[in-house]
Amino acid sequence: MALSLPGPNLCASWKTLADGLQVQRLVLHLPQLREQLLAPPSSIALFAQTPPSVLAACPAPLAEPSAEAVIDQAGLQHWLRMPAEYGTAGAGTNPLAASASQVADTLLGDVTDPVVRAAVAAVCAASAWWTGAFAVIRHLGVHHTTLQPVDTAITLHTLQSATSIVALGTAQRILAEQLSTASADEAVRMAYCRAITESIVVESRLPELLDELGELRLVDLVSTSIPWRGRFTKYAGGTGTGQVE
Repeated sequence: MALSLPGPNLCASWKTLADGLQVQRLVLHLPQLREQLLAPPSSIALFAQTPPSVLAACPAPLAEPSAEAVIDQAGLQHWLRMPAEYGTAGAGTNPLAASASQVADTLLGDVTDPVVRAAVAAVCAASAWWTGAFAVIRHLGVHHTTLQPVDTAITLHTLQSATSIVALGTAQRILAEQLSTASADEAVRMAYCRAITESIVVESRLPELLDELGELRLVDLVSTSIPWRGRFTKYAGGTGTGQVE
């Protein structure tokens, strides 16, 4: 009797695609990112609020080395590797970092496992860099629906909101992996439940936030981070995500 193997998880495949596109976009635009860090255009209002070098500041190293295995299991190796390699050193505190840290604090609650705590804190901190790095080159991008050059301004507050959602999504991936591969305690289960609840709460604000972000790379980074009804709309519709690159 032939065994019936489960089919591939489509959402997981789309998430892998989203991860790959985010890395590709940064790698392809590293020269532009470096250029903006050295000579930011004075016409960008956001850069008057905070220098690009600070938005792309390198996060602190992983506090618990053994947490690296947890991050690897969740498929987020690239999430820490890219900011560690391309983040600016000695630039000061990223103004998006507090939003990311608040997500970690909210979710972890009474979780005592130091490895889980370190893994969640690390991916949340890296989320501030990813959001900041794409914000630095936002004015060089195109609108996510019209594919026309972006000509609208963006505020630090909008980027802080975006960072919170990206951090929430990556933290949720860490917690979900812990529940599926380890004998997680009740505190970790409750942390995952809080992450799901937060995702439901913020979903109603997502369309407005995506409109404020405007630019394709930032919109894709945020919109594919957490489970919501519009998460993989482009993929499901076959619109050729990545066509701009």
